[in-house]
Amino acid sequence: MGWFIAGVLFAGLGGFVVWITHSAGSDLVRSAVFFVLWVTSAGLSWRFWFRLPEGVLYWDGLHWSLNQGAGVPVAGELVVHADFQSFLLLQLHGVDGRTRWLCLERVGPREAWAALRRAVYSRPKPEPRADGMFSVRRGDA
Repeated sequence: MGWFIAGVLFAGLGGFVVWITHSAGSDLVRSAVFFVLWVTSAGLSWRFWFRLPEGVLYWDGLHWSLNQGAGVPVAGELVVHADFQSFLLLQLHGVDGRTRWLCLERVGPREAWAALRRAVYSRPKPEPRADGMFSVRRGDA
C-alpha cells in the first residue's frame, strides 16, 4: 500500500510538471497553490500510512477482533471500503466506540488471502435466543 500511495503522489507531481512545462503563460500563483496542495496531500498520506494499526485480525463467525499485541483485543464490526484484489481498505467499528482503519495486504499464500477475503464479505452466523429461535443482528437482514 505504501508503494501505491507513493506512486499516486508522484504521478500527480509528474502530471503537474508536464502541465506547467507545456502550458503557455503559466503563472506563479497557480504553481504555488498546486505545490502547497501536493505537499499537504503527501503529508496527510504519510500520516495516514504510519498511523495504521498493526496486529492480527480474528473472525470467530460472529465478530471481528483486532489483537495489537498489547492490551485487550478490540472487537467490532468490519466494513469493506475498497477491494483491490491484492489489498483491502477496511474500517473496524469497535465496541468501544472508536473507529480503526485497516489496510490488509496479500503477503502469504493465495489460498489464505482468498479465505480472508471470503471471511471479510461473509455474514455472521445467527445467534440462538433463549427460546430456541435465531435472532437477526443489524446488517444481517
